[in-house]
Amino acid sequence: MDEAKKELPRAPRFWWEKTLFALVLLLPSTIYAFATAFDYMITPFGTSLVVAGTGIVLILLSIFRDIGPIFVEKAEARFQNRYAADIYSIPVTFDAKPTLVPGFSRLRATRADNSQTIGAWALRFNHGRQVA
Repeated sequence: MDEAKKELPRAPRFWWEKTLFALVLLLPSTIYAFATAFDYMITPFGTSLVVAGTGIVLILLSIFRDIGPIFVEKAEARFQNRYAADIYSIPVTFDAKPTLVPGFSRLRATRADNSQTIGAWALRFNHGRQVA
């Protein structure tokens, strides 16, 4: 197989974001019937707004700040460490750093040569390998 055409497997965060997106689309319409069982004042719009809004916030945190559930970020750190030499032009290691919110963590990238923490977006744009 040619090196330029070889595809890397999908990262765990990719599946987390796709699952959240599917839940944002499907869950608001199905949860309304269950929500009205607790209180008759609950409206379909309010239910949709709360459920979809929460899902959208989680997706945006995952995409832009690399924040997600602990199990997703630990799996993402293992995945990124496994393929770091193929993806990035500098030696880098990843780990999951806990956040203030219980159950959530953030992916942290550290340069292996000088132990300097580097931002995820700077790493992707400045040190990502270009496929020919």
